[in-house]
Amino acid sequence: MDKHNVEKAVLTTINRAVSSKIYSNENEEASRTNNEDNKLSKAFERMKNTMSKDQLDHQDVIDIAKRAPKRFYKFFWFNPNMPPEEEDKSYKILETHFKKGFCGVKIHSGIHLIKIPRDILKLVDFMQNYNQNFPLFIHFTPKFAIFSGISSNDIAKLASKYPNLKIIVGHAALAMELAVDLSLSLKKYKNILFETSCSIPYGILNLIRNVGSKRILFGSDAPVTNPLQLEISKILCLPINDEEKQDIFYNNAFSLFGH
Repeated sequence: MDKHNVEKAVLTTINRAVSSKIYSNENEEASRTNNEDNKLSKAFERMKNTMSKDQLDHQDVIDIAKRAPKRFYKFFWFNPNMPPEEEDKSYKILETHFKKGFCGVKIHSGIHLIKIPRDILKLVDFMQNYNQNFPLFIHFTPKFAIFSGISSNDIAKLASKYPNLKIIVGHAALAMELAVDLSLSLKKYKNILFETSCSIPYGILNLIRNVGSKRILFGSDAPVTNPLQLEISKILCLPINDEEKQDIFYNNAFSLFGH
């Protein structure tokens, strides 16, 4: 962060089990297969089998944030798709972390196979009742061969139902078509922000042109995916003015978290 002049950052944990096993080969025969559909199906099955029904441990987030408390906004990665008997326990864990200074929630629509808004209504009600300033970060997972994914229409339903909820659509310009769809479909919902990590530069530019620079949040997803410098360069290379860059890199996050 110091090297790249990052003043503050959102910090959350990672799903180590899924990250390490989702694309691992089960045996030598699997590694030799040329059937891409079969590979995808096996990877998806491993992901389902690997998913924990418990909430992830966030002690790493707490420990890192303690080293520089004024530089981190702690987000809790929540699994809302749990057995009914685990609900009370899970929400008690979430509340405990809010009391420890966590100020937002991340959900992963792909890893936890979440339908939006159906599977997160209780989560959002809980967040809104606790603190309406807490944003919800949604890892956007589009539809693919063996997963129905979520759509811009799903996000629109959520934004319409909860107009006071700040929704951050993660990886919003992952592909050009996705950026066009999200920016045009969700433009009228002022409580939706668009995050830039893992996105293509021209997709980010499309978002800026359609929804304006004041609804774009710079994100890096570092160190899990791309190097931080690469994500910064994607914004710096865009044909936009310095005021728009300042919005994306600083002003919008300050407006969201500064208070």
